[in-house]
Amino acid sequence: MKLWFKILKDDKMIYSATEENSLSLNQEDYERTLTEMCHKANLSTPVSLVPHFMSLVRFNVTDYLPRDFIESVDFDKVIIENISEEDS
Repeated sequence: MKLWFKILKDDKMIYSATEENSLSLNQEDYERTLTEMCHKANLSTPVSLVPHFMSLVRFNVTDYLPRDFIESVDFDKVIIENISEEDS
C-alpha cells in the first residue's frame, strides 16, 4: 500500500508525506499505517471509523476533520489518498 498523507489549513497544504509498505489494503493494516503516518507528523491519531476506510477503498481518498481527533488540532483537514499503482 502506498498512501499520501496531507494536512491542510486555510486551503493550503502545510504538510505532505507518503508512506509505502508491503501491507495489504485492509482496515487493520490501514489503521496501523495511519498511526505510523500521524506519529511521523507529530500528530495524534484520529478516530478512524468504517466509513473512513470504505471511502478510501471506494474512492481512493478519505479525510479527517478536527472533530475526528480527540486532542485539539490547528488545521482544517487531513487527507489520505491511496496512490498505489496496482490499485489505480
